[in-house]
Amino acid sequence: MSLVEEILTILTDYSGGYKLMRRRMMGYTGPIYSSIKRDCREINDTSLRSTFSRLKKQGLIDNNNGTWKIKNKGREYLKNIVVSRVPHFGHLKNKDSKKEMIIIFDIPENRRGQRNWLRAELIALDFAILQKSVWLGPSPLPKEFIKYLNNINILQYLKFFKATEKEIV
Repeated sequence: MSLVEEILTILTDYSGGYKLMRRRMMGYTGPIYSSIKRDCREINDTSLRSTFSRLKKQGLIDNNNGTWKIKNKGREYLKNIVVSRVPHFGHLKNKDSKKEMIIIFDIPENRRGQRNWLRAELIALDFAILQKSVWLGPSPLPKEFIKYLNNINILQYLKFFKATEKEIV
């Protein structure tokens, strides 16, 4: 994760002065920011200050009375970075497949981002929502998709059933 991404990630949940931001960057963060923790030697003060200045000039963050805050443009920038890193499987769908698979999932709240990603991917794979966590779509699913679900440890929260549209009341 780049320094810019780390700053924007911290500012999405937190606003604060430079000194407190620097402490957060160095690891005084709590459990939420543990993936952002860096070694103090990695970021020098000049580099951090110039990055804040550059982000402000780009309109991604703002400093009001010594408190740094992320702007909407910064949130969009961060969102685009995250979206570009997440794999998409809609291009692997089989257009000739009949809708005969039901997927039911119960993904915990602490994995909300993965749950939202899964819903978007199911739509891209031509699945239709029956209920919030119950979907009907074409079978079979791409092997790469199933493999990725396993890699991100959410396959355990999904159940797959075979049924035709006629069988669903």
